[in-house]
Amino acid sequence: MDEIPKNLHRFFWEYDLKTIRLDEHAHLIMWRLMERGTWEAMLWLRKTFSNQQLAEFLQKKGKKVLSARELNYWALICGVPEETRNDWLKQIRKGKNLWNNRSAH
Repeated sequence: MDEIPKNLHRFFWEYDLKTIRLDEHAHLIMWRLMERGTWEAMLWLRKTFSNQQLAEFLQKKGKKVLSARELNYWALICGVPEETRNDWLKQIRKGKNLWNNRSAH
């Protein structure tokens, strides 16, 4: 499997899919399908990437780009320990509070 299946192309509408490679653009693919994907997309993602690869993405990038709901779901699916998941969710909430409490001038 070297490319994204045609039924998932709609999630990458702004990209030239001929240039996207699974190995080079794994984080983009994971992010997009974790955040916006259908059940079908999630199943493909799980077949294409190992739980370890998905969990590594969550640790490195996912906790910065995914919503709290999606991060928690995928972390649970990938077997991330509850304590770690809770820490990530606290970080997200803390970040949102900083944004919500900003001053508008």
